[in-house]
Amino acid sequence: MNHLPPENNLPPVLIDTPIWLNYFGKNAHIFQKVNALMDAGRVCSLSLIIAELLATAQDKEKLKIFQDFTKIFTILQEKEGLWLEAALLSCELREKNKRLTLRDAYVALMAIHHDVLLYTNNRAFQKIPKSKGLKLYKNGGKRRDAKKGDTP
Repeated sequence: MNHLPPENNLPPVLIDTPIWLNYFGKNAHIFQKVNALMDAGRVCSLSLIIAELLATAQDKEKLKIFQDFTKIFTILQEKEGLWLEAALLSCELREKNKRLTLRDAYVALMAIHHDVLLYTNNRAFQKIPKSKGLKLYKNGGKRRDAKKGDTP
C-alpha cells in the first residue's frame, strides 16, 4: 500500500472528480475545504480521477494543472484484481436493487484498500454497505462510515 504521512494523525483524503470540478468551478465551500486539505498535505488521487479531469480540460492551462496532479499528490496504486472486485461489488448491489457504476465501485474499493477517506458529493457511494469499510470525508476530516442519510 502507498500511504501518505498523516498530518496531526488525520488520514489522507481521496478527492473524487465531482469535487475537483466544483473546486475549479470556484464553489466557495469546496474551494476552502480542498485548499485546507492541500495545505495539510492530506490529498491523494487516482490515475482514473486524473484521467477524468484531463478529459474535461477546456484549455491548456487546466490540462497542465491536471497533469501536474501526478507530481503534487500521492497517486494510490491499484491492487491487482481490483477492477474485478469492483465489478463484483457493482453486481452485488444491483441484486439488491441498488445501482453503483463500475467506476464508483472502483473508486470506493481503492479508498477502502488504501484506508483513506473519500471526499465526494456523489450520493451513490451511500449505497455501499457499512460492512465494506468505506469512510467518507466530512466535518473537517473525521472518519465517517458511509451510511444512508449522510451527505458528504
